[in-house]
Amino acid sequence: MIVKRENIFKRNLILLLSFTLLLSVQKINAQTFLNSIKERISLGVKAEGNGTNFIIKNNPNLKSKIDFGGAIGTIIRFKLTENLAIQEDIMFVYNSSTIERNGVDDKFQYFGTEVPIYLMGQWKNNSDGRFFIGAGPYFGLGFSGKYKNDDIDVFKKYDGNKSEMKRISNGLAANIGYELSSGLQLNATYKYGFNSLNKDKNEYKMLPQSFSFGLGYSF
Repeated sequence: MIVKRENIFKRNLILLLSFTLLLSVQKINAQTFLNSIKERISLGVKAEGNGTNFIIKNNPNLKSKIDFGGAIGTIIRFKLTENLAIQEDIMFVYNSSTIERNGVDDKFQYFGTEVPIYLMGQWKNNSDGRFFIGAGPYFGLGFSGKYKNDDIDVFKKYDGNKSEMKRISNGLAANIGYELSSGLQLNATYKYGFNSLNKDKNEYKMLPQSFSFGLGYSF
């Protein structure tokens, strides 16, 4: 009986030690994986000055001229390889454009958020700086938009009629720039909207586009 109990005790002890060792290995693997993810992620901030207008289609009496605004936001970059990364910008933007209707000018003012997601190519040089270039989709959400002189909010309904413009936009964004070894970066961005912001597409189309130049800093 004593021998049997000793065997049972030894077997249970071996199982317990094996289970503890397995948990330790799993914990080490999980920590290694998390550390690997953390090493690939970099965060940053950026500010831009921009010029914005609309590409007008099917309405010769409506024209859009470039006016200037700005944007501020964050950078989230995940390094896939030494020369390839995915970057997401979360930007709060102010855009403006002079809209000419039948020869009369009014300023369109827009405030919202835009989230471009870039597939980036990146190359380091001898000074530990890096060139980068990327492209990908962007998605936008308008918080407010109005014609200044007429004081018309294009996202609101008036007298039961539908609003003039859509809040949600999407399109293609391209980004190019250079980052110093200190983390300071210079960049230029172009965005082109695929869908018309004007709700009545049969009447005419308003496709947004913007050019921007900015400064950023990666931590």
